[in-house]
Amino acid sequence: MVKNKMEMKKTIVLLIVLSLFSPAVIAPRAGGETKGGPDGKNGLSAKEVEIQELLRTIGEKVSGFKSLKTDFVQEKDLAMFKKKIVLRGRIYMQKPNRLAWHVDKPVKYSVVITDKAIRQWDEDTNQVQELSLSKNPIFKNVVNQLSVWFSGEYGALMADNTVSVLQQHPLIIEFVPNEKNIARKMIRSITITFRDDEKYLKKIKIHEMSGDTTTLDFSNTLLDAPVENSFFEVRRV
Repeated sequence: MVKNKMEMKKTIVLLIVLSLFSPAVIAPRAGGETKGGPDGKNGLSAKEVEIQELLRTIGEKVSGFKSLKTDFVQEKDLAMFKKKIVLRGRIYMQKPNRLAWHVDKPVKYSVVITDKAIRQWDEDTNQVQELSLSKNPIFKNVVNQLSVWFSGEYGALMADNTVSVLQQHPLIIEFVPNEKNIARKMIRSITITFRDDEKYLKKIKIHEMSGDTTTLDFSNTLLDAPVENSFFEVRRV
């Protein structure tokens, strides 16, 4: 039992790190695929100009909140072991620089991220570990990616991915990291489903190079809901 819980804890850490490294990208509603091409205005094709405008429009919808509360279910399908791991928990965000990720089941695990540090806690050790971002530029870059994902500031991500529209209503898009994107080494593609009102994400599905898949389903999402300081405390009682 102890061994299984330790393995689960390690898996949770890997899932969270994977999520941190996976940026979200928005694609054009008109459909089709975009790979980029320097044959239009400012080195962009007509399709890319269209994408930029949609990124701006969708970004305005998604980024127009100051705080967020949402429940999540995270499923990890392990191709090698034909096994599924299901995690349930809550995410809290307060702009500009506070994010809390609390796993409640099957074990308790928390990560709290600010612009200065990452703090994590698990119920097995009941210890808090802290990582300074100023001393770890790689993790600082990861946090910046995560901020873009959850805040809706998508404009800077177009150059690093090939995007396709899979469905228009609700809007479902797929992105594939291109050769410029460091995520290409471990991510095959990411599919993102938006809410009907397009004000936030409903589902993210990550296909890894290993054959594993990770699915994040968001529910009971509240934008601009009151958030308490206790939501951003890493140690659980």
